[in-house]
Amino acid sequence: MQVSGEVAVSAPREGVGLVTLTGEHDLGTVGAVREALERAQAEHDAVVVDLCGATFIDSSILGAILEGRRQAREQERGFAVACDNSSEPVRRVLEVTGLARELPAHPSVEAALEAVMPRAGSA
Repeated sequence: MQVSGEVAVSAPREGVGLVTLTGEHDLGTVGAVREALERAQAEHDAVVVDLCGATFIDSSILGAILEGRRQAREQERGFAVACDNSSEPVRRVLEVTGLARELPAHPSVEAALEAVMPRAGSA
């Protein structure tokens, strides 16, 4: 049985949208991930993508995250990714692709929120 992932958008702090991915994410969920990223960027000054609950991501999801980061940079908005060690497959994908450093991926949602807070509210 293929378990599809879930995508949620919330606002844990004023000005910051949190896009949370849980479960497995691939081409079947990339549309929902893109929509969530676009919604979060439209409604907030900064965005954090929480991968801590994701058990699998493929290149289409990485592409959506990178596109979200590109858009955030163009709009001078904060953007960060959280990925703790709870999902070794997701952490490994980020490390092997070099995205753990490039994004960068923070070890917790709290750390990612702190990283974007100076930008939140200033746009």
